Amino acid sequence: MGTPVVSEEIRAYFAGLLKQVQATYAIARAARTRGFDPELDVEIPLTDDLASRVERLLENYEVEGVARRIRELAKTHDREELAILVAKEMAVRPATSKEKAVERAVRVGLAILTEGILVAPLEGLAGVKIKRNRDGSSYVDLSYAGPIRSAGGTGQALSVLIADIVRRELGLGRYVPTREEVERFKEEIPLYRQAQHLQYTPSDEEISLIVSNCPVAIDGEGTEDAEISGHRDLPRVETNRIRGGACLVIADGMCLKAPKIQKHVKKLHIDGWEFIDEYLARKESRPEDMKDELGVEPSEVFIQNIVAGRPVLCHPSRPGGLRLRYGRTRATGLAALALHPATMHILDDFIAVGTQIKTERPGKAGAVTPCDRIEGPLVVLDSGDFVEVTDAETAKRLTPRVRVIADLGEILVPFGEFLENNHVLMPGAFSLEWYGALLRAKLGPLPDGWEDVDGPQAVAWSRDLGIPLHPRHNLFFHDFTVEELTRVRELIAAQGRIEDGHLVVPGDEEPREWLVRLGATYRVQGDHVVVDRHTAALLAALGIESGPPMRLAPAPANTDPLTFVSELAGFPVKARGPTRIGARMARPEKSAPRKMQPAPHSLFPIGHEGGAQRLLLEAASKETIEVEVGLRICSSCGKRWFLPKCSCGGHTVSRNGPTRQRIPLADVLRTALDRTGESKPADIKAVQGMISRTKTPEPIEKGVLRAKHDVYVFKDGTTRFDMTNLPLTHFTPEEVGISVETARRLGYARDRSGRPLEREDQTVELRPQDIVVARSCGEYLVRVAGFIDDLLERLYGLGRFYEAKSPEDLLGHLVVTLAPHTSGGVLARIVGFTDANACFAHPYLIAARRRNCDGDEDSVILLLDCLVNFSRAFLPDKRGGLMDAPLVLTTRIDPNEIDKEAHNLDVMPAYPTSLYEAAERFAHPKEIEPQIDTVSKRIGSVLQYEGFMYTHETSDVAQGPLASAYGEGSMAEKIDKQLELALRIRAVDPNDVVARIVVHHFLPDLIGNLKAFSSQQVRCTKCGEKYRRIPLRGKCLACGGNLTLTVHESSVKKYLEISKRISQQFEVSNYLRQRIDLIEDAITSLFTNDKTQDLKLDDFF
Repeated sequence: MGTPVVSEEIRAYFAGLLKQVQATYAIARAARTRGFDPELDVEIPLTDDLASRVERLLENYEVEGVARRIRELAKTHDREELAILVAKEMAVRPATSKEKAVERAVRVGLAILTEGILVAPLEGLAGVKIKRNRDGSSYVDLSYAGPIRSAGGTGQALSVLIADIVRRELGLGRYVPTREEVERFKEEIPLYRQAQHLQYTPSDEEISLIVSNCPVAIDGEGTEDAEISGHRDLPRVETNRIRGGACLVIADGMCLKAPKIQKHVKKLHIDGWEFIDEYLARKESRPEDMKDELGVEPSEVFIQNIVAGRPVLCHPSRPGGLRLRYGRTRATGLAALALHPATMHILDDFIAVGTQIKTERPGKAGAVTPCDRIEGPLVVLDSGDFVEVTDAETAKRLTPRVRVIADLGEILVPFGEFLENNHVLMPGAFSLEWYGALLRAKLGPLPDGWEDVDGPQAVAWSRDLGIPLHPRHNLFFHDFTVEELTRVRELIAAQGRIEDGHLVVPGDEEPREWLVRLGATYRVQGDHVVVDRHTAALLAALGIESGPPMRLAPAPANTDPLTFVSELAGFPVKARGPTRIGARMARPEKSAPRKMQPAPHSLFPIGHEGGAQRLLLEAASKETIEVEVGLRICSSCGKRWFLPKCSCGGHTVSRNGPTRQRIPLADVLRTALDRTGESKPADIKAVQGMISRTKTPEPIEKGVLRAKHDVYVFKDGTTRFDMTNLPLTHFTPEEVGISVETARRLGYARDRSGRPLEREDQTVELRPQDIVVARSCGEYLVRVAGFIDDLLERLYGLGRFYEAKSPEDLLGHLVVTLAPHTSGGVLARIVGFTDANACFAHPYLIAARRRNCDGDEDSVILLLDCLVNFSRAFLPDKRGGLMDAPLVLTTRIDPNEIDKEAHNLDVMPAYPTSLYEAAERFAHPKEIEPQIDTVSKRIGSVLQYEGFMYTHETSDVAQGPLASAYGEGSMAEKIDKQLELALRIRAVDPNDVVARIVVHHFLPDLIGNLKAFSSQQVRCTKCGEKYRRIPLRGKCLACGGNLTLTVHESSVKKYLEISKRISQQFEVSNYLRQRIDLIEDAITSLFTNDKTQDLKLDDFF
């Protein structure tokens, strides 16, 4: 805690941010004093460290002074110990009851564990009660709610441990469950697993062990509509509905994080938790065939839930799939991975910059960024030529001619991803950087052009120096058996010849097939094919003397293909692609305004008077309307009013609860139009009703001005723009669209090597709270800035602030970045724009929001918009209502207080060869970690903010497709493109793809819609009111409008025909075809009356 260690340059950077924030806060406070908003001051407190965030977040729980104590203890304890110790101290503070003392302590501990930015401490813990066991002794009952999910397994598990420690301090007893309470969880957790995702589903024995022995009761609110069928109406359980929060805490918390509980229990010498030792002992003693295989066997997890229209790139570990290569670019890490931009284009542009892919390993998913320094795809063209695609422009030109994608190229994965996912290292490609290190060890300084030497020179170096074959001339020998390799060498010797230094073989199917499998590119010449650059390496590795005539060296007696070719060659031959990583497309990239459904301009309630589109002008035509709004009293004249600003000019204060009131909407709108100077307003869309506790509306003026600038309001009063998260540690002014002069103005005076910044192609290191946003975001924020300027000038009577006419005018301005599952914003500064549909940000900024780059998307809000327009008075009055709201604002990131995933980011210019060697034997990343420069080693030093390096350069971090092809065309067209691509990719089984699409997407949709049709509501076409049953009047009871169905026949049938078509076109099981037939019969019987039929007159003759 305290001020982080920084260089003078970074200190000046943070000071500049703080100065800007303070100036913006001053303007916002001046606006708030005008009285048009629910509160007279800005409602977002500034915080600069974890301690202050925790105290601000829990300010309603009597935690004054806890920030000081957190800072003191943080000097000598890690985060988890800190949470336990502070919670223990909070327990003995004076409180109105022991229940309140326990609740406060657990919330504080949970807030520390979640860095003070998550809503879990506020809403994940629904409450704490002290109940009685059958023997009359007391025990603590923890009631969890759905938002506890955001705390993660560690927070969930340690909150239970903290509660046990606290109840001991307060002299409370231990929970003694009844048999029925234990048995209920055995039914409840599997039921919850059917409704929501669980990382781990414990067995009945594990559930019994945990619940029977846990010293505090894990309880919760009912979160799902489904109810348990057995063990209902238990005296000490308040609901029969599934308790999602409690299930999460037991399964993902207590079970998955048992080792962490064990560590703290042993360190603090806490008794009563011996059952955790027993649980872990049972896990260790499972039969070998039930244990995980450390991820070295092919895994189908990533491919289990294929979505229609989103292609499979490669099946698990298949030859021709993505080849693992170790390295980090400027835009990878924190789960983001890199593909060659040519690969992205060759895949019919389905994979764009920022597109999420589900992967076989090391993690579950990652966002895609480009790297044109790795190997691209190998493809067979319509001419029959087999070529390597080395750049994006060539890929775009050749894509229509591709008939087979024989190899997808490499996927660049940082070492830190294996470390973060606790995955054993997998053998990586024998890459140029590995080869260069071996060559340098033999020759000293590397000769010019060593990266792309010809075949004879590559073979000569290997023979003379005893080093493996050059990567540019290596082939996929490891994909063959020795018998197959023997067949290949015999065929070459018998039918091949050398012309102009190139191997020529017959153009029959067999030679072409094995050349494709080897990855040896060729061109077709008449009835023969001519091997390109791989001739010398191929002949050497197969022990063939070029002759003429060609002669075969004696074949060694060996069953391993790499050993076989190495002995024939007389030098080592490494595997070109020893690890293939399966992948499929998941979510497309995103760059779009955040909108509610339907999207309003104003948080002003108009009931049903605005029609289906909820138009404010239409409602105002009725002069007065009756809606439910909060009752407020003017502090100056005592008048009852519903808006924060009284007609007398005074500010109103909320009193009592909301009531139905008749409000003079026409008069209020006329006043707003006069004040804003808008005589002919655009269509202003409002809301039917407020969902907050006090139901306080916004001033109509804000809606008028938003409609003018075509921007929309979110539930908390702010205007947001969502983008996919991508990491960035370095950039060039050129690729983010700024000049050298602008870069210097923003504080980037030197490049990453310390040289003065003079050219737009120099690489500079990104500051920790700077972001590069999508150009579409910049254009939207210009409109938001115009709205804010008009608001300041016309409503608040202040000067304009942004004066932005183009996105470039926003460079250097501050924004609030916010993740949906958090309740704390993080300050950022715009320093550039990208054509990609994503937001590039420093890994620290992303981790400060407890996010990563596996496809997550977060929002940005102009700082002044956030400070002026956000109010808690607008937030929904329901569980989870505080999520996705900037309740606090972090102004300075401390690397020690961010999500620990960022600490595993590797920041070195080159990996040691020991990493590649360790990967060949499947070593654990912890073994090699001491030799890798990661962020964790820099925490607490001046280098924790700067001096980061990367192993692989890339020409442009936004190179490649900018928008996924998934966003184009109808669903039928997307599916056709998906299957066409599956047929072209050698590493994909199209029949399996079809079967999975039907089973995991189409059938559940058909069955679900069929069920929904039978139990649907009806909706009023005029006001939108919904009814579970059609009223006896046959009309809407609210407005008399006509009623219509909410689920239609077309939506039920939408996937039926395509399911039938693709199941016939591809080879799927008869069982699957019969399932489709049965569903078709069910749909037909529902929508076709088999007792009546249409007849023509001719039918009677």
